[in-house]
Amino acid sequence: MVQTNAICTNCGKTVEVDKTKDAWVCPHCSTPFIVSKAVNKYKSQHKEIARKVKAVKKQSSDFEVQDGVLTAYKGSAENVTIPGEVRKIANHVFENNTTLKHITFHDKLEEIGGYAFRGCTSLEEVSFPDSIVSIDIWAFRGCSALKSVVLPPHIRSISDALFADCTELTSVELPEPIGEIGAFAFSGCKKLSDIEIPQYVSQIGKYAFSGCEMLESLNIPEGVSHIQECTFANCSALSAIGIPRTVRTIGTSAFQNCVSLRSVEIPAGVLSVDGFSGCTGLRAIEIPAGTTSLGDFSGCENLESIRIPASVKKISGGFNNCPNLLTITWPNLSDNASNFPAYYETVIASRKTAGKCPYCGGDFKLITKVCKNCGKKKDY
Repeated sequence: MVQTNAICTNCGKTVEVDKTKDAWVCPHCSTPFIVSKAVNKYKSQHKEIARKVKAVKKQSSDFEVQDGVLTAYKGSAENVTIPGEVRKIANHVFENNTTLKHITFHDKLEEIGGYAFRGCTSLEEVSFPDSIVSIDIWAFRGCSALKSVVLPPHIRSISDALFADCTELTSVELPEPIGEIGAFAFSGCKKLSDIEIPQYVSQIGKYAFSGCEMLESLNIPEGVSHIQECTFANCSALSAIGIPRTVRTIGTSAFQNCVSLRSVEIPAGVLSVDGFSGCTGLRAIEIPAGTTSLGDFSGCENLESIRIPASVKKISGGFNNCPNLLTITWPNLSDNASNFPAYYETVIASRKTAGKCPYCGGDFKLITKVCKNCGKKKDY
């Protein structure tokens, strides 16, 4: 009897058969099968295994590994598997590799260095193992083919510009323990529409979500105290933003050109409000009591009314190009009317034409020319 290995066509287990026979009975599942088909199945399977092993061996010379750190990659493969002994991928290893499409990490990898995959414009998919605890700055910036990302559970912060300019990225899943989102982290992710900021995040860096043109709504978690410069600038689809009561300052251009933002509720406790210039969808806004600093609202073309508390004494920015803003409730308006050009030109001009006090609209005393209401002297 001439024995050879075969794979049962029913249960898939390897068996020994007499290859001179036409049929055989599997000793594992007692099912008869055709010998030639079972032998060919065994050969086909082991040929594929051999091919994969050969590919890995061929690829292995493309890696430079020192003490568990991958320091260089010299290959040009579209699909790359990181060697099993690697615990860290050093800075810049795959930077600007435009051939790489798929990267496979093993479950002992712990760190990915800065700029490691920056500019890998063909990289379509990344699957992070749970073992990763750190991904450094700019690691995946400009990976313009990357569509979705699920970050590993032990990551504690999103580094600066980590996924900036990933223009095809549509969804990101952040782990619950994250406490910080770095500057420019998702800047320029034009198609990002699905992301939830975890509840323990207490710091969001400047420009973190700027230019996320498809982002429609977002809740900033309790614990964040500062909305920094340009954090949500040019998020043109953003129509709903939840600002928590822990916020104390809204920085310069924080929501600049968020043209879909129709209304915003600023909670009590915010001391400085800025960053709404170019929000053409806003029609009314109320600044909470206790706020002391008010910044730039220029270019809010459809803004019709604003309520400002007495705690605001002066405005550091202005309301240029706000042609419809004629309803202003502010105890200190009379001394700051020039900050509201449309109001000043329309209301103040009409009062002067009528011979009224330009500050409050009251009548002047005939002899002293002092306003009967506010006490200001006629200056025109």
